[in-house]
Amino acid sequence: MMIFLLTGIVVFLTHTLEVITGFGCTVLAFPFVTWILGIYEAKILLSILTWILGAYLVSTKFRHINWRQFGIIVVLVGLGMPFGIYLFNNFPSDTLKLCLGIFIVFTSVLQLKKEYGGLQLRVTIPEWVYYLLLVFGGVLHGAFATGGPFVVLYATRKLKDKGEFRATLSLLWVSLNTFLIATDVTFDPILSNIAAVATAGAPMGQSLLNLIWSLPFLLVGIFVGEVVHNKVDAALFRKIVFWVLLATGLFIIAAHFLHLG
Repeated sequence: MMIFLLTGIVVFLTHTLEVITGFGCTVLAFPFVTWILGIYEAKILLSILTWILGAYLVSTKFRHINWRQFGIIVVLVGLGMPFGIYLFNNFPSDTLKLCLGIFIVFTSVLQLKKEYGGLQLRVTIPEWVYYLLLVFGGVLHGAFATGGPFVVLYATRKLKDKGEFRATLSLLWVSLNTFLIATDVTFDPILSNIAAVATAGAPMGQSLLNLIWSLPFLLVGIFVGEVVHNKVDAALFRKIVFWVLLATGLFIIAAHFLHLG
């Protein structure tokens, strides 16, 4: 019971942030849920919960989706995902995650300085660099279902409206996680168990139990996140996005040294 409760609290906190900003729940939750459940169970649970949350946001915020930017993002991120799936199943991931955390912290600090007027960036970053970030985001999403930070760096440049930002990224997570769940062998046990439960009344396996127990915490997170999102103006929204990014990077680095993920 304590395992389910701890997992639920993490799900509530991180998915509330996802509803507010449109990203962040998986990469923030991943180290802690990995520590509680193990890396494979964490990937299964968080990918499916993110899919459910994204489906809700897409269905209720459909008119805010920027279809042109969604097309660019999903194609480039999609190019990187098969490589990430291969890396997750064949190579150790600690060094990759540490480098990701350092990069996120460095970038988010620069962006926060800019948002608060303490930094004037005079270097023009070429457009192709942002496109490359999307491909890297795809690699990370395929590996850990947590490619959001790289995608967000692109999206904050192209999607200025907070509703458009959240709706477009939500459609992206639904699309990517549909592909991930359908093609990655990591998800075979829970998909087989769901079919067996539905057709033959088989007992629920651990992955399905984790999902069922987490759903109430997800629903409460959706409610709280919607209330907060509607009260946040555009300028504050951008600051929240970069603060969440900074927290994400710090969590990844801490998880590396504390061996949480």
